[in-house]
Amino acid sequence: MKFSRACIAAVAASYVTGALAFIGSTQQRSRFSIGTSRKSSAGGDVGKEVKATDAELVVRTSGTNLVKSEYRPPQGEAFKQDIFPNVPQLITFDATDTLIQLKSEVGMTYRLILHEATRFRSRLPTPAVFTSAFNQAFTETNKKYPCFGCGLGMTSREWWAECTKRTYALVEHIDYERGLRDRMDGPLGDAVAEVLYSEVFASTEAWELKPGVLDALSRFKMWREEGGPQLAILSNFDERLHSILDQVGVADAFDFVLTSREIGSEKPNRSAFEVAMSRAGVAEPSLCMHVGDGFESDVVGASNAGWHSVWIPPINGDDVPTNIDPDLIFSMCGDLFAVLDIFGLDPHFRLIPTTRFVDERGNFMDEVRVYTEEEFDNQDGMLVLPAAPKSWEGPGRL
Repeated sequence: MKFSRACIAAVAASYVTGALAFIGSTQQRSRFSIGTSRKSSAGGDVGKEVKATDAELVVRTSGTNLVKSEYRPPQGEAFKQDIFPNVPQLITFDATDTLIQLKSEVGMTYRLILHEATRFRSRLPTPAVFTSAFNQAFTETNKKYPCFGCGLGMTSREWWAECTKRTYALVEHIDYERGLRDRMDGPLGDAVAEVLYSEVFASTEAWELKPGVLDALSRFKMWREEGGPQLAILSNFDERLHSILDQVGVADAFDFVLTSREIGSEKPNRSAFEVAMSRAGVAEPSLCMHVGDGFESDVVGASNAGWHSVWIPPINGDDVPTNIDPDLIFSMCGDLFAVLDIFGLDPHFRLIPTTRFVDERGNFMDEVRVYTEEEFDNQDGMLVLPAAPKSWEGPGRL
C-alpha cells in the first residue's frame, strides 16, 4: 500500500500535536493538579481532583526505583483561590533561618572557640562531629528544660551553659588530648560557655542576615508605614534576639519581638500565637499570617492556631513531609519576595548578589536599592545594613 507525501505529513503533524498536548497536560498536572479537592471560603471546588496511579510518583534513576509518596500541592495559591481572602492585620516572622542565619555551621563555631581556648594547640575532630554533638545536646537540654528554662528558675545563660558543656562532653575526641577533658570540666569549660553565650552567639560574629532579607523587609516596612499590617517576630529564641536584630540592622522593621523564653511558650504551641494576637490587638486568627522555615513549628503551629501559614523551606529541603494532615492548608514561597508577591507588592527589580552591583537591568546599576521609579529620590524608608565587625576577636578573650 502506498501513501502520498501529503498523507504522511498529515499523520506526522497529528502525532506531534498529540504528543505536545500530552506533555503539556502532564507537566501542568504534575505541578498543580495532583491532590485533594477542597472548598474555598467563598464556596465551590478549589482545584478538581486528579488521581495519580496508586497515589505515587515513581522516578527511575540508574535502574533504581525511588518511590515518592503522593504529592499534595502546598497550597501556594491559597490567597488567589480565596482560601484566605483577607489581607492580614498581623504578619509574624520566624527569626532563625528565615531572617537570620549562622555564618558557619554551629559545629565549626564550637570547634573554633575550643581551639582558641587552647591557644590553637589542640588536635580536634571535624566540625561535623561538633555539630552532631550539639544537635543531640540541644534536644536533650530542651526536653529537660523547655523554653530555655523559663518558669524553672533557670536563666538562659545557665541553660546554654548546660547545653554547651553537654555538647563538649559528647565529643569523645577531646579525651585524646591529655588533660583537656579535666580542664573543660573546670574553669576553662565555664569560660568557653560564657564566650559562646555572651559574645559569639549574641552578636554578628556568628549571625548574619539571609540573602535578600534586607531588601524584602524594606518593602514590608514601607507597606506597614502606608497602612499595612503590623510586623512582628515570633521565634523560639531567648532574649538575646533583640540585640542581634538591632546589630544586623532590621529591628526597626518590626512593631514587636516575641521570643519563647520571654513569653513562656514555644511554637508550635497555640498559646504562642495567641500571645502574638493579644500583643497586636487582633482578635480574629484568620487576619494573621506567620512566615517561617520550620514545617512543624511554623506551618503546622500557625495553621492549628487558625492563622494562614507560609512555609519558606530551607535550601534543598523543600519536600513536603509525607505524614502531614491531608486537610492542612498553607502557602509555600521561595523567599520573602514571593510572600510580597501574594499581595502584589513584589518589587520590579531585585538585587543579584555578584562581585559588583547588578540587577535585572544589567551591569552598572545604581548602588542604592530602588523599588519603583517614583522612589529614586526618596530613600527614607530603606533599611541600612551596618558595617560588620571582625568575625574573629583573637585569643585574648580566653
